Amino acid sequence: MQGQFIHPVAQRGATLAETLVALLVLAVGVIGVLALYSNPAPQVEEARFGEQAAALAQQMADRIRAAAQGREGFASTIAVVCQTDFDPQRAGPHGQAAQQAACWEDEVEAALPSGYGAIIRDTSTTPVSYVVTVSWSAPGSGAASYVIRVSDPAEPAA
Repeated sequence: MQGQFIHPVAQRGATLAETLVALLVLAVGVIGVLALYSNPAPQVEEARFGEQAAALAQQMADRIRAAAQGREGFASTIAVVCQTDFDPQRAGPHGQAAQQAACWEDEVEAALPSGYGAIIRDTSTTPVSYVVTVSWSAPGSGAASYVIRVSDPAEPAA
């Protein structure tokens, strides 16, 4: 007896199992893409911290520019504590500037995560300038800083 050759039945369409596997793979891919784009909160929060730091630095730069006298006090906040009952008449211009800077540093610390504000008087430039720095470190991201330089308009240019 000779072997008979049986023709395979031509398959039309996909089986139920193949369809389910394809849907599963597609669903996992769609969920993965949605997970990447569905939580923009960390980026938005980081941008908000940057905007807040820039506003705080600009606020201090404006105070430095507006001070008619005693600008060097802005960079002299060592051992100065922000006081609510501060008497500006007794402190003089230098003390007033130091008090404003100390309160601003407290504001930076309260407004930003691990916030730190610093003002440095840079005498190596002509005219003398002030470097205002606001630094912060948001959870889950690295440290960041916003820096602005303010020239002292009262100093004569060389």
